[in-house]
Amino acid sequence: MRYTEYHCGKAVIKDKSKLSEAMEKLAKIEDMTGIPQICCDEYCKYPNQRLRQEELDEICTECELAPLFEMLIK
Repeated sequence: MRYTEYHCGKAVIKDKSKLSEAMEKLAKIEDMTGIPQICCDEYCKYPNQRLRQEELDEICTECELAPLFEMLIK
């Protein structure tokens, strides 16, 4: 379930009575700090292709999951 919507470019809670559930969901997301490493180490196909570090760095910066990982790490 999505608890937020955007008003004038700002994320706001759709239904204030759901604030507790929204905060619980946010806390779970904030606890996922290890997910980027797990995804990269366990599921990414590129590290196993014996690429040079420069090639791997370029692939990682173009990864569609990178914005999600950045939010989880911050």
